[in-house]
Amino acid sequence: MLSLLLIASAPALSDEARRVIEWQLRAPPRAPETAGLSPEEAANIRQRYLESIGARPPQGSDHDRTSTP
Repeated sequence: MLSLLLIASAPALSDEARRVIEWQLRAPPRAPETAGLSPEEAANIRQRYLESIGARPPQGSDHDRTSTP
């Protein structure tokens, strides 16, 4: 119920994003044996996550302007 309120109050999605979401909602659930990651994928994600701890994401267009006086 809460998610419906959040969706209703959010700005309209682009047509492409809406099509992707609708396609995902219509897709059948994945089988448990194919839903997981391979050990290599899991290790890669874990490594990237650990490397990202403490890093700050870019702040949009302001991030590019920080080096100019």
